[in-house]
Amino acid sequence: MNLALDHIVHFIKEHPNVAVEKWKMRGFHAVMGGSHEKWGTYNSLLYVGEAYIEYLTIENTEIASKSANPLILQLVRDLTNGEGFGQICFRTNNMVDLKEQIENKGYQTYPIFNGSRKRQDGSIIRWKMLFIKDSSSLPYPFFIEWEQEDSARMKDLKDLGYLDESLTKHSIHFIQVAVNDCESAARDWANIFDCTLPDIHMDEHSSVKKAVLKGETFEIHFCQPHSEDSPIHNILCKRGERPFEIHFDPVLDTKSFTLFGSQYS
Repeated sequence: MNLALDHIVHFIKEHPNVAVEKWKMRGFHAVMGGSHEKWGTYNSLLYVGEAYIEYLTIENTEIASKSANPLILQLVRDLTNGEGFGQICFRTNNMVDLKEQIENKGYQTYPIFNGSRKRQDGSIIRWKMLFIKDSSSLPYPFFIEWEQEDSARMKDLKDLGYLDESLTKHSIHFIQVAVNDCESAARDWANIFDCTLPDIHMDEHSSVKKAVLKGETFEIHFCQPHSEDSPIHNILCKRGERPFEIHFDPVLDTKSFTLFGSQYS
């Protein structure tokens, strides 16, 4: 299964340009993305290597609340519990084959969604999205196939001034996800991605049980609290099973920081 980490969706309540300004204050170049008119949302973007972070928020509540898109419905629900990371998206170059492979493993999927966004310059970009029907409180990752080939898409982004040259050599090293049962969640995702079984261990410094899932271009740490005193327990109580922290390689700052309810390291 040929998949690469495409982006992480960060749900926010503010205008997406607020995220652009916050990154500017830290010395990095994020950009306004544009509007998803048929979904009632708009976004801004921070590109890191060949992946990016999407700051997604509601532009039209009436349209968003009636959307059939599972990501938009999750955005509407999740924002009632506060801001934070909501979803992880992986890139494919053959959505139809991927859908068949996932369904052959016993998972149910939604019909493929066609997506588009109007950029600030008026141009339209298009893509396809695939969602797995959730069987637990942790949303499954979703998948995207861009209309443009990767090389052409990245050249386009560079020509438009979307990329921060200082971040082109960075990458998202790993993503941490708060879960109730790290082993069960990691094994489930390993099955989807055809990964080897996760490495499971106790993090002695944080009293957190971790299951580490490694793919060719990504690493996900499923974190299970060992006690109610754990910050992971507080995340689960407030937002449920969700991503909560991104680690970059190399690091962006000497210290981790909080942005819109989630951690960046």
